[in-house]
Amino acid sequence: MVEELEFSAAIVFLVFVGMVIGGTSIRIMGVFISRENTVYLQILCGGLLMGLFTFEILPKAFIHYQSVGIFTGISIGVFIMLSMEWVLHKSSHFHTLSQDALYLLMVALIIHSFPTGIMFGMSLQKGALINGGLLLAFIIHHVPEGMIIMSLVPMTKRKNRLFILLCSTLSIVIGLNIYMGLHISFDSMKWNTIMMGTTIGTLGYVTIYEMLWKKSKNLSKGKVALIVLTGMMGIHYFLKLLPTHH
Repeated sequence: MVEELEFSAAIVFLVFVGMVIGGTSIRIMGVFISRENTVYLQILCGGLLMGLFTFEILPKAFIHYQSVGIFTGISIGVFIMLSMEWVLHKSSHFHTLSQDALYLLMVALIIHSFPTGIMFGMSLQKGALINGGLLLAFIIHHVPEGMIIMSLVPMTKRKNRLFILLCSTLSIVIGLNIYMGLHISFDSMKWNTIMMGTTIGTLGYVTIYEMLWKKSKNLSKGKVALIVLTGMMGIHYFLKLLPTHH
């Protein structure tokens, strides 16, 4: 038990480092563009998420899980996002409307961490703790998440502090899910299917509606399409570098 706790804690730290690396890269890119053009960084990160959907999440979901369960989960995920957005609009005096996408993204990523973290923990039950390729792929996979979170954090003096807080929270949730996965003695296909569908619904809502549709309303559609395709191609080649994608 102590060994498993130490392992989960180590993953929390390494995932956090991966997200910080991603966030730092976006921070550096932001130095070279004007403040009014930072929306294009958000569009680029929307393209990264679209790439994750196109080249990883959707293909895996419909290959490994039943379509009925996936679509059920998607419906649940969209309902969660609509409910969250309604709550955020009702409490808009506590925040600006531009922060909605960030809050919704964090909810979506936390939901996403349940199936990925628990399944990763379950995959380590059979002596796979020394599988360096699987471990490296899991950690590097969170670099784009750091980029996306940083792109949505408001430009304030506390930008870096808020980013660190969000990444720490997400890393801890991932670590807890891995720890649970290490102790789950059964593989519930129905549960995994619903959770994967919910992930698609929540992340899809944030990507398409919050990050791309809302952000690009007053922008050149040709430029937006080019930036999105750049993000998608970037994540495509990024995923090819991961050990488990060879």
